[in-house]
Amino acid sequence: MCPVVYQEIGEKILLASKIMVNILAESLLREKVQGLSAPQYRILDMIFNGVDMPAELVRMLDISPPALSGVLARLEDGGFIDRSRTKEDRRRVVLELTSEGKDVVRRVNAQRSKLIKAVLDRMDEGTIKQLETSLGAFTESYIELKEEEGVETHN
Repeated sequence: MCPVVYQEIGEKILLASKIMVNILAESLLREKVQGLSAPQYRILDMIFNGVDMPAELVRMLDISPPALSGVLARLEDGGFIDRSRTKEDRRRVVLELTSEGKDVVRRVNAQRSKLIKAVLDRMDEGTIKQLETSLGAFTESYIELKEEEGVETHN
């Protein structure tokens, strides 16, 4: 494929990514979630989906341990997460969503689904099928790339 086509597809993917961030921000607003940014929400969603160790978040998000520690402190102060030490290894920290944190993730994800459905409802069935196939292939390629790099994705 020629470089111009790669650039055009890349620009469309970036635009779609920005739209998804807008959908997340709109969902946070509609659900009246106060004091929670989109990046902080991403961490809550990752914990909700089984990532429970700060080291995993550092590796997956490619951020420094001190930066993550600050974000986790704000999430804990906001009542969204609990941090605890394991009995087996007191140095190891485990992350868990509080009931408030679980509620926020469920509500925001439900709102995101409604907004995505509203977008899809404006598209014809053939276009939706093409999108499903293309997004599946894109996701599989990304996961393969990350597996080759030795990075878990926990999408």
